[in-house]
Amino acid sequence: LDRFLRSVEALRMTLPVDRAGLAAILHGCVARSGLRESYVAMVCTRGLAKPGLPRHPANCENRLIAYAIPWVWVMDEEMQARGAHLVISSIPRIAPESVDPTVKNYHWGDMIRAQFEATDRGADNAVLLGPDGTVAEGPGFNIFALIDGKMVCPDHGALEGVTRQSVLDLCAEIGVPTEVRPLHPDELLEADEVLTCTTAGGVMPVSRVNERIYHNDRPGPVSAKLRDLYWKKHKEGWHATPVDYGDN
Repeated sequence: LDRFLRSVEALRMTLPVDRAGLAAILHGCVARSGLRESYVAMVCTRGLAKPGLPRHPANCENRLIAYAIPWVWVMDEEMQARGAHLVISSIPRIAPESVDPTVKNYHWGDMIRAQFEATDRGADNAVLLGPDGTVAEGPGFNIFALIDGKMVCPDHGALEGVTRQSVLDLCAEIGVPTEVRPLHPDELLEADEVLTCTTAGGVMPVSRVNERIYHNDRPGPVSAKLRDLYWKKHKEGWHATPVDYGDN
């Protein structure tokens, strides 16, 4: 919610409700759906210019869309069990000077091209590099690499994911040092392990990047441990907000 509100403000849009009102709407979506495992989303669109006014974003009436649907995966459980196969895309991530990657947005032209490229190259998904040539992010997920016993994730060019922070917290819990710094593609290919993470998938181990194969084409032990711990704590209610389903 905090990141969403920051993003709306950064994009110079407004919501029809405050933070508490937004939370109530999202809870209502889940409660009315009756879903116990759902993907919940909130979207603020620019909208259309008000009648009689010039076609300028300042004249648009912003719209809020909120919904709950059955749970969806960025990478399904079977893919995660054997480790995702990624490629480093030839499509660069759009420059942060044009679109701030720390602001949640749907400016996905570059990432969509990278996804199609990954499919054409026989991979599950893609890793995009920023304009400076360092690792940025994937289509909807952050990236970590285990290097010399430290779990490293990029310090720029990517969304500051909620699950990214969860991985940093979990690493601290199990005693794995972390570094948030520039991550070069050569380091990614030479890393001991690679994992990705996102809300719609949790901690997702990687077994291949380009031609590099990690741990006999299976998830590495640290990645697997983090994944198991994430879902264990998730089921225990870690960072969860109870939903009142009423009569559903």
